[in-house]
Amino acid sequence: MVRFKKRYLVVEVVPKKRRGFNWKGLQEAIVLAVKKMHGDFGVGATSSGFRVKYQNKMTLMAFISAARGPHRLVASALPFITEVGGQPATVHSLYLAGCMRHAFIFLKNHHLKKLKEMEKHISPSERKKWKSELPAASR
Repeated sequence: MVRFKKRYLVVEVVPKKRRGFNWKGLQEAIVLAVKKMHGDFGVGATSSGFRVKYQNKMTLMAFISAARGPHRLVASALPFITEVGGQPATVHSLYLAGCMRHAFIFLKNHHLKKLKEMEKHISPSERKKWKSELPAASR
């Protein structure tokens, strides 16, 4: 028996208005974008193994699972998404991983990098308070 190989796209969903954003339409928005770009062939090729595996409402990150090969069709359609769940939003592709573990490793490093960028813009007293609140793993 042959293993079903997948690829995982790490994406950031950027809504115009963060309050009241509906995540339920992400998978539908991706399918519509694939249909618009690649037609029925694209939808048929990507339908097996395609799924939104992980969504984080706080960080606006998501993992999209797709079969290896047709994952290129999904990735090429992501920049053309203009709304998710009926609300204006854009989708930024950040990373392509071969397994969920590496996608989570990338996500952890991405968040640490963002924290370090934010740290440059705060005062020393706030920085000290902030460091005491962060878990030891992020230092």
